Amino acid sequence: MIRRFAPICAVLFLAAGSAARGTPPDRPPMRIAMLSDGGTFYDQGFNQNCREGIEALMAAGAPIFVQFGETLAPDNFERKLASYAERDYRLIIGIGYRMASAIETVAAEYPRTLFACVDAHYEDPPHNVWALTFQVDECAYPAGYLAAAWADLKDPKGPAVAWVGGMDVNSVNQFIVGFRNGVSRYNEVKGKSVRVLGGHVGSFDDFEGGRKLAEEFLDDGADVVFGAGSLTGNGAIAAAKEYGKWAIGVDTDQYYTLLNEQDIILTSCLKRMDRAVAQVVSAALENQFWGGTRYVGTLANHGVGLAPYHDFDEQIPDRLKKEIMDIQRRILEGTLATGWPEEK
Repeated sequence: MIRRFAPICAVLFLAAGSAARGTPPDRPPMRIAMLSDGGTFYDQGFNQNCREGIEALMAAGAPIFVQFGETLAPDNFERKLASYAERDYRLIIGIGYRMASAIETVAAEYPRTLFACVDAHYEDPPHNVWALTFQVDECAYPAGYLAAAWADLKDPKGPAVAWVGGMDVNSVNQFIVGFRNGVSRYNEVKGKSVRVLGGHVGSFDDFEGGRKLAEEFLDDGADVVFGAGSLTGNGAIAAAKEYGKWAIGVDTDQYYTLLNEQDIILTSCLKRMDRAVAQVVSAALENQFWGGTRYVGTLANHGVGLAPYHDFDEQIPDRLKKEIMDIQRRILEGTLATGWPEEK
């Protein structure tokens, strides 16, 4: 059912815990654990956005007690998940596709515990697991069109764009395919030949690796860099800044998280994991947890989207803004395909 609307354990700490405002004296706060997949909750992107979803509820006074755990190796996932379940955490949220298999295993062992997993693609989710997925190709496609148009505007003699991905996996490639096809759309309708460069680094937390790969593409003429891969992508955006070029962020509105690169970020592909996480927690609090189903974030339900143009709002031509809005409208109507999933 789909619903639309250290060395192994690096850090484990209490984010917050309180009997929040309005909590009845006979009802203790719900115990919630969130476990990241190989990254920090302060990565200025993927993991941080998930954490912010819970923190927003805490700030609003939700009756929850939360523990955040950061792990570096998949071999440790099952043990960490089980340790939370053994300590009576009511809801356990795993961040990242690599967590999916471990959650499926542990959920079977603790059928009365609730689990959610970001980027988990189960064919048949367990009865106590809520899978959170996102159609990020729907926002990456118009972002690719924007990147191509901006490169053509700023470098008409040799326009080129580049993408730098973290790992070569579906959760990254869904961004990339949408982005590339958005560039192709621009070339097709405008009769242009904006080049597309790109490659994977093989890690989500290799800032320097992302920077170095982006530098290769920038040396080859890239005008706009699309950084899709947490800290690795952030390194690529930093390289664009050093070269005096432009960038497009992912996951969260990176205009607000990458302050040093703020003035070169055209927009960001929003993957609203914060909203999805908040929805899961709220549902658990209200005994409306939809285990055995998938949440799919789309343009239609505002689960994905484009961030504002911020400093570039007055520089981007009105006709281009209208074209991007039309692209999004046609994706919503189903009259324009992003190309994802790719045909085998």
